[in-house]
Amino acid sequence: EVTMPSLHIEFYSDVLRIDTGIEVIYPQNCTRTPEPLRDVIKPPFPVLYLLHGIMRDQTGWVRFTNVEQYVMDMGLVVVMPTTGRGHYINQPHGYRYFDYITQELPKVIGNMFQVSQKREDTFIAGLSMGGYGALHAAALCPDQYAAAASLSGVVDIGVMYESKELYSDAERLMTFDNKDPRGGENDLVVEFQNAVKAGKKLPKMVCAVGNQDFLHDYNIAFYDKVKDLADIELWTEDGDHTWDFWDRNIKRVLQWLPIKQRLDDYKPQFVVK
Repeated sequence: EVTMPSLHIEFYSDVLRIDTGIEVIYPQNCTRTPEPLRDVIKPPFPVLYLLHGIMRDQTGWVRFTNVEQYVMDMGLVVVMPTTGRGHYINQPHGYRYFDYITQELPKVIGNMFQVSQKREDTFIAGLSMGGYGALHAAALCPDQYAAAASLSGVVDIGVMYESKELYSDAERLMTFDNKDPRGGENDLVVEFQNAVKAGKKLPKMVCAVGNQDFLHDYNIAFYDKVKDLADIELWTEDGDHTWDFWDRNIKRVLQWLPIKQRLDDYKPQFVVK
């Protein structure tokens, strides 16, 4: 089997003003690389920023899915950062997580690795809170990403704000300044509308959600509101807010990404059904 370097990196973030960790899966062109791909898998590599959910960190995708196996023959760098429970926004009383994810982290990765800095080679995806984070980044920085995917995304940010189980009073203050975010600057629908008004070309997007997921109806409602604003697909199938669903659908997302260097006639080791 092909193997890929899997790296854990700690570095100092000037934006967050703390040491922070990332997991990176990196392509290796070696004797295990299938012959048809040896002339294709070459730097600069495309890059996928893959975001975690509210109760996990940067290790979740590697620990609980087969993502490393799925990207073996893709020549794709996968970067998994953490923002704690910060919802990938610039918190009014906390950390500038949005600036970290969209500005500082790409520069750090560009300095460390042979990755492309072109929009056409840059993608972002995430699950649950990270699904919101991916679409949030894509809507506010549409010039940076060619595609964005949300799996079981908290696409209605008010769900977090209202939930006594998911959010504490301290987090409501830290992240939302004790103000319901719906209709405000961190509301995805507002962000999509603003991007379109400003004449921005939004990345192609996908919203995937399980039929048994507690966020199912929110995702359907969100899709209905933005389907005329962006090139966005809705994927639904039986499944809950679980790693089984995310594992199946990150595999599907990886095949959906518009990666130019993948050979059209080469069949990778996994098949999307």
